[in-house]
Amino acid sequence: MTFDFKTSYSIERLLIKITALFWLIAKVMCWKLWLSNRLFPIIPPFEFSPNLPNDVHFALFAISIIGLVSIVIFAPKKLFIGLVLVAEFSSCFLDQMRWQPWEYQYILLFVFFIFCKKNTNQFLELVTFLIGITYIYSGLHKFNGGFLYSVWENMILKDFFHFEHYFISKIWVHYAGLSLPFIETLIGFCLLIKKNKQIIAYFAIGMHILLLIILIGNNHNSVVWPWNIAILIYVWILFVRNNQVQIEMSFFNNKFNLSVILLIGLLPFLNFFGLWDNYLSFNLYSGNVKGLTICIDDGNKFPQLKPYISNKNIKNYCQDLKVIYVNNWALKEINVPIYPEENTFIKFKKKWQTSYPNLETTFICYWYPYKKENYIEIE
Repeated sequence: MTFDFKTSYSIERLLIKITALFWLIAKVMCWKLWLSNRLFPIIPPFEFSPNLPNDVHFALFAISIIGLVSIVIFAPKKLFIGLVLVAEFSSCFLDQMRWQPWEYQYILLFVFFIFCKKNTNQFLELVTFLIGITYIYSGLHKFNGGFLYSVWENMILKDFFHFEHYFISKIWVHYAGLSLPFIETLIGFCLLIKKNKQIIAYFAIGMHILLLIILIGNNHNSVVWPWNIAILIYVWILFVRNNQVQIEMSFFNNKFNLSVILLIGLLPFLNFFGLWDNYLSFNLYSGNVKGLTICIDDGNKFPQLKPYISNKNIKNYCQDLKVIYVNNWALKEINVPIYPEENTFIKFKKKWQTSYPNLETTFICYWYPYKKENYIEIE
């Protein structure tokens, strides 16, 4: 099938097909996430989320896969898109671990398509708004010491480039890392307000290529690799190949658009005050989200846990006890990080105590900077 890039409806269909393809790839890469017969517990997002058998989880997963394959192969019809959305909303209603940032963005793109099927300009404006806002909030969240320490110094300079500590510890090298969030934030604003977006789009594409090289080089969080490729392609189609998508003033006169502006434009700002979830606020690789550690008295009682017990008590929260870094466990078993909210950690502890009632454990919630005053025991 060939696409006329000058025909906006063709671009609309192409974007949805690309979304379906990379969503499909992501779901296959973390297939255990969508099932319940796994060691990592199902974490209900709401008190009234039902505890359903694995057959239901598998059926929802299968419906989504079939729907996504159909969209990739055939025309992106509302029936297929509706099936995928129903399956995804239902799956996410059962397990908060499925509330990943790429899942959130793909759902939004499908919802935009459903509501804007007869208004292509509106759809493309909404996609532009979503991409711009993602860059802006992702960049703003990185202006902190946690990003400089965890991402810039450790992940990029030390693990990827293998620079020595004496070089990394230099003040100017440390603060040079702030140039990355500045560039990311600037890219977001320019994509929203600049008329000619081609040059800034090339910067965005270069940023994603560099990020992919670092992630792949460190073999880190592989499920976001296809997401980065998808966004890279969105940017190329919308702002390099087409370069005609503009957010006009009429965009703000539409009720659906205003609801989207509230959801992804305004509510994420509340995250800076702890009032909105990190992943719903595009807080990505910022180094300032909370983590969870389990301190275990005896790791031999349950052999199935042994692959997830760390030999390194890096932050020394557990003293001489065995340690499970829950984020590492999640990445190793289901290929996604834990949903980084304290209320999720509390639910995780309850599920753990149901599964391992006779195992002496302590649950530590910690955050940057990793000092005694920055960790608490989950009650």
